[in-house]
Amino acid sequence: LFRPGRQEDAHEFLVHLLDDIHTTELLNAGINQRLSGWKDKLPIPRLDETTLIHRIFGGYFRSQVCCTKCSYKSNTYDPFLDLSLEVCSKSSNSITKAFAEFTKKEHLDRENKWKCSGCQRKVCAMKQLTVFRPPLSLCIQLKRFAYGGGGGFGYGG
Repeated sequence: LFRPGRQEDAHEFLVHLLDDIHTTELLNAGINQRLSGWKDKLPIPRLDETTLIHRIFGGYFRSQVCCTKCSYKSNTYDPFLDLSLEVCSKSSNSITKAFAEFTKKEHLDRENKWKCSGCQRKVCAMKQLTVFRPPLSLCIQLKRFAYGGGGGFGYGG
């Protein structure tokens, strides 16, 4: 993964290290993630989310979509090990502001309507990503560079 002459950063190293520890712990428990369909063969659903790495660094995002017609709410929960926050814009020049931007509600409107299970039709809706269960130790990657329209990257901080 890491080769001389390539630029790598501390976040990439941490993600690779945690992934290797996680994979090794699963292999020691007889779970091989490289085999096709390995997740379907787990004796307990989401057993792979119980490793030491997930217990320390793992949390859960909740993506909630709310129908603007009938107020039906759909929730999806996804595990995460780190949080990437953009701190390169003027509106997100602190972790608090960047986190508020990360969890900001999004309008699903005419171009991207949502199929509501409550009223059984395509509707406008509100979508929001939140941290449902925070980890014991939260790793935050601060993304300080923005891709510029002129084909380059700019420093935002």
